[in-house]
Amino acid sequence: MVDKDLFLYDLAVVAILKSEGPYLKEWLDYHLAAGVDHFYLYDNESLDNQAEVAKPYVEAGLVDYFPFPGLKMQYPAYNDALEHFKFQSRYMAFIDGDEFVYPKLTKVDGGGAL
Repeated sequence: MVDKDLFLYDLAVVAILKSEGPYLKEWLDYHLAAGVDHFYLYDNESLDNQAEVAKPYVEAGLVDYFPFPGLKMQYPAYNDALEHFKFQSRYMAFIDGDEFVYPKLTKVDGGGAL
């Protein structure tokens, strides 16, 4: 478990997304079930209902959601997350909206999957 005196979250995911509305709920729910504590989502000029899909997660305090317009913004979004949130989470994963990670415990932590 995370030491709440040091970090707000144990594992956070950073992603820059564009028009991922049809898949976002499944993606968020999967990663929450897999052990992700928080998400930093950057919206790169989505043309669908992505912000609306994210809204209940934002209201629940699970997602921070930022408009992030422009071309070739993936690395700037990642750098922004590192600059602003690097001390909020013990671990940060930088993944795409079509990627699904499976965090696992190590043998030192007791073995087995989360």
